[in-house]
Amino acid sequence: MPKLIHACFVKNEAHCIERMLTSILPYVEESYILIDNKTTDNTVELARNKGCHVEEYQFENFAKAKNTLLKWVSGKSDWLFGLAPDETITPDFGEDLKKTVNEIHKSDIDGVYFARRHWRDLEMKKEYTKQNWYPDWQQRLLRNDYPRIHCINYVHEVTVGTRRKIWVKKDLHHFNMYWKKRIEYNWERLNVLYNDLKQEQRKDGGKNIWPN
Repeated sequence: MPKLIHACFVKNEAHCIERMLTSILPYVEESYILIDNKTTDNTVELARNKGCHVEEYQFENFAKAKNTLLKWVSGKSDWLFGLAPDETITPDFGEDLKKTVNEIHKSDIDGVYFARRHWRDLEMKKEYTKQNWYPDWQQRLLRNDYPRIHCINYVHEVTVGTRRKIWVKKDLHHFNMYWKKRIEYNWERLNVLYNDLKQEQRKDGGKNIWPN
């Protein structure tokens, strides 16, 4: 049976990481959390308390962060599921996830996209629909084959090197709309970071994507 792990990179996610891990851990063999070394909350402690493998790294851009994660988990599984800290899955999704991995493991499929719903509450009764985002396809299941499969783009990283991909209309649940009204978050600083990274990519041709 192919081995499936969870892996993601995070920064200051103490407000939501436990909910995410509680939803995914029953359906994967291990979880690997790469944490920005400028994190100031107790994300590291919470992840370790859940039994996750934790490493810290110095953030430079999103593609390099994702490739650092992919390099770290290379050889540790056949597949990885990249559920983000502000997302969760349901038990039905988890069971179907394991079935999907078994079904596609010996095929040429390397990536799977899932639909994603956005919620304004944790009980999933108030869906955010103003932007018509749904199904908001997100690639979360990836064959673990770095460096053939790796990421590019300093902002909104994109996976390249995959062969075939499929789209599965099973829902991820995203709570960013809920959390952004309840935690102190500097959106202006984030926009400045995005603009700076885009300028860096234009200047150096996007070559700074490989882990040290």
